[in-house]
Amino acid sequence: MRRSVALLICLTLVGAGCGRDPSGATDVNQESLTLVPDYAESLAASVDGAGIGAIGLPAELTLTTEQKAAIAALHELFKAVTATDVAELRALEAEARAARNAGKTRDEVRAILARGVPILARLGVAFATLQAAILQVYTPEQRAWVLAHRPKLCGPGGPPRLTDEQIQQIRVLQQAFMEAVKDDIALIRRVTEAAHQAAQAGASRERVAEILHQADAAKQAVRQAEARLQAAIDAILTPEQRRGRCVPVLHRP
Repeated sequence: MRRSVALLICLTLVGAGCGRDPSGATDVNQESLTLVPDYAESLAASVDGAGIGAIGLPAELTLTTEQKAAIAALHELFKAVTATDVAELRALEAEARAARNAGKTRDEVRAILARGVPILARLGVAFATLQAAILQVYTPEQRAWVLAHRPKLCGPGGPPRLTDEQIQQIRVLQQAFMEAVKDDIALIRRVTEAAHQAAQAGASRERVAEILHQADAAKQAVRQAEARLQAAIDAILTPEQRRGRCVPVLHRP
């Protein structure tokens, strides 16, 4: 998640397809046929170091309600503009699995996966752009903390490889997370908009703060959900995979 200003947000989870060469495994019956990166699946802290609940930041630097709403909106925009690419990658995954199940050779399966390389490149550029935008939502102090606590950069081999089973388990967890927090995120955005409208109408700072406090419970719920998600993902990874977490090199926007 960094390399440039665009890539400075803490990516804490190994990528499910992120930075991976889809042709790099040794056995077609063992290699992963997953192409969709984890960052295209979820807006949790496993993708963005602060996440929506600011799980990655210390209490004194926690995101405000306005920041949480802004980051959620950026994630939603990213998912909207990349939906076609993600759908194409899913179709290639299905085609590769069908080919493997039909007894196709490793080279034939890899040829299918290789068609996803330019799509992954586009996703990488879009994700780096998302990260740059999120970084601008942070305060200077928050950005400084992220810089100081960023994970190590991946080497030429990229992040630790996950098995197909691990990737599917993580996807289920991420989808469950998204479903669990969608109402809280919607509330955060409604409260933020209400506070903005009140401020525009001349409400006092105290009144605006009072409105924003209406999202406190939702913010805490999302933070707790992010913590549970990260713990559940950690339980799926092996000790070696957890130790090998790193930030894959993505394209500069």
